[in-house]
Amino acid sequence: MPKQTVGEAWRWASSFLQQNQVEDSNFEAELLLRFTLGWDRTRFFTHLDESLDPSVYHRYRKWLHRRKEGVPLQYLMGEQEFYGRLFQVNESVLIPRPETEILVETVLRETQEWSDQNKQVVDIGTGSGAVAVTLAAERPSWEITAVDCSPQALQVAKGNAGNHHVDDRIDWYQGSWLSPLQERDIKVDILVSNPPYIPTAMIPGLEVQVRDHEPILALDGGADGLDPYRKILDMAPGVLKYPGLIVFEVGDEQSEAVSLWISQIWPKATVSVFPDLAGRNRVVSAWVNRY
Repeated sequence: MPKQTVGEAWRWASSFLQQNQVEDSNFEAELLLRFTLGWDRTRFFTHLDESLDPSVYHRYRKWLHRRKEGVPLQYLMGEQEFYGRLFQVNESVLIPRPETEILVETVLRETQEWSDQNKQVVDIGTGSGAVAVTLAAERPSWEITAVDCSPQALQVAKGNAGNHHVDDRIDWYQGSWLSPLQERDIKVDILVSNPPYIPTAMIPGLEVQVRDHEPILALDGGADGLDPYRKILDMAPGVLKYPGLIVFEVGDEQSEAVSLWISQIWPKATVSVFPDLAGRNRVVSAWVNRY
């Protein structure tokens, strides 16, 4: 096979992805090729006429065929940016989403008065560790506990904590929801979670790259998508210090139910709901016994 230039490989790949119904085919073809080459955009666009090494081209084609099969771009590259930091990801963990940055922003904004105080935080269902690691990095005085039922996810999360030099301030526990904290009598000032919240019946209708490649444990929230919130809130009174803050990411049309349950457990709680960039209610925040 005659050697191809970088530009020829890119144009072919863009057409290949487009024919296989991959959105943003031109951008994805560019991104994958730059990643394969280890080049930034400036070098890429100034070297389009450079010959592509056959071994690089072979690896590139292999990744393109996996992308055609629905494997998410982030799993192919092994990384995803979150809150300005790169996180390693694989099929053991949910790919961090931009809307989850709103969860982190809410915690940081609501606790500005605690920013330099020693506070205890739990991240329930930590997955890649994106939330736990980000909070540890943004609030050096906080101590973080991260819980997940998947040992594979915890391995990824620990690696990310090490990469961002916060592993000495995060304790990791494998277990269900708040059970590891209950068993060890650990109390926290802040409880944060982005739990699975997709109703079981909706899972088959998800995009192939989500349904067939991201971990079902991180997606399926039970019949109505609300099972994790029920379980967490049932355990929370025995774990949360007062005053305490609870912050959840929620799915479509779930904020009202979650807000109601919090108010039933703590009638004087101050509950707020915040939208994502699309205007959907995405985060429920509640101060408990603050005053």
